[in-house]
Amino acid sequence: MKVLLITGMPGSGKSLLSSILKERGYTVIVMSDSVRKRFEKEARHGERLMDYAKRLREIYGEGIVARLSIEELRGREERVVFDGVRNLAEVDEFSRLGKPVIVAVHAPPALRYERLKKRMRADDSLREEDLRRRDLEEIALGVGGVIALADVMVVNDSTEEEFRKRALEALGKIT
Repeated sequence: MKVLLITGMPGSGKSLLSSILKERGYTVIVMSDSVRKRFEKEARHGERLMDYAKRLREIYGEGIVARLSIEELRGREERVVFDGVRNLAEVDEFSRLGKPVIVAVHAPPALRYERLKKRMRADDSLREEDLRRRDLEEIALGVGGVIALADVMVVNDSTEEEFRKRALEALGKIT
């Protein structure tokens, strides 16, 4: 099984990269969706998804989100992408499936913040200080270590068309 792990800060373009890979026949599992399924049943009143994920990690260990994501596999996938890797314990969990390739997506903070303000998912904010706080929470989870150990870095600081070109070039090197 070919396993790609996508990492990056919020708003960097991880979802866009996942959609490019899906177009090329990869099964894509969005790690936050694996958590969200449990969150909807088990969240405490007023708890944010990020806080729930932290609580899961405290109870079950740093690799729990990866284990939940692995449970999403049907067993017949030849090429799979896990979108949203946050720490090295998750990388270790995915290593049980084979040698994963880590792909980091990078975009400058100001550009990411503009994207987040436009998309407005439930965990996004219009306030830059909230977005910075979220970045610091992601870094505290360990995403910086995963980015630092990435096998491939794709920069997303231009148009979608340019990012697609860069992504396909990077994917050509790893496939």
